[in-house]
Amino acid sequence: MRYDKQNRRLDRLQAEIEDLRMQNTRLVAEAQGIQAILDSTLHEVRRFSAQLTKFSERLSRETEGQAQLNQTALSVFYTAGMISSRLAYTDIELNPRALESQTTVRSGIYKKFDKARRILAEEARDHGVTIRLEGESRIEIDALPVFELLPFVLLENGVKYSPRGQSVTVSFETIRGCQFVTVTSVGPAVADAELPHLFEKGYRGAQTASLPGEGLGLFLAKQVCRFHDAQIRAEIGRQNLYQMGGTSYSEFRIVLQF
Repeated sequence: MRYDKQNRRLDRLQAEIEDLRMQNTRLVAEAQGIQAILDSTLHEVRRFSAQLTKFSERLSRETEGQAQLNQTALSVFYTAGMISSRLAYTDIELNPRALESQTTVRSGIYKKFDKARRILAEEARDHGVTIRLEGESRIEIDALPVFELLPFVLLENGVKYSPRGQSVTVSFETIRGCQFVTVTSVGPAVADAELPHLFEKGYRGAQTASLPGEGLGLFLAKQVCRFHDAQIRAEIGRQNLYQMGGTSYSEFRIVLQF
């Protein structure tokens, strides 16, 4: 009787193992199908981005005497470049070794922030926010394609959370051969206890939890800094500047060091 019981148990376990093998085979096939769809989609998006770049570059040349139209064409051109940068980051997310195959380009830090300012110019106008660059910098770094995301997400965050009439200020300072870039804005107050978590994926502070957003901006910024051996930190400036809609607003700073 004992042997019969053990044999029945063994048969059940073998049946469960076979079922798990079949489930695993099905999941692998599904994953391969999803990967194929993703690869195809990324390929198409890259193609569309390249076309946008080509057409907007041509339009910007042909509208040099028409300031407003030319600015729009340049905005489209710069935005197409941001799509390429985001896709480059997606490549790294899917395969971290993609970093090894991405080519760096010698780039000026100031120029990258100025480019992000131009891309966000219309959005800033719609929000009633001004983006200012203060100081100057001639320091260049070996930048990966994903570097474009860093100034963009920092300025976009500043614009998105700033009340109307405020400014997002980017200050450049060189100290002992290191380049410091400080992005200062006014936004929903951040508690001291929240500072260590701001760069975590999906984290939202208590004052911003009800506002639009996914908590990805500072996470992306942190990752891009890591790829470029740069340091990033968040600081709280002047606190409780005013209240609006039940939200307390304070000064907020992101400091980069290259």
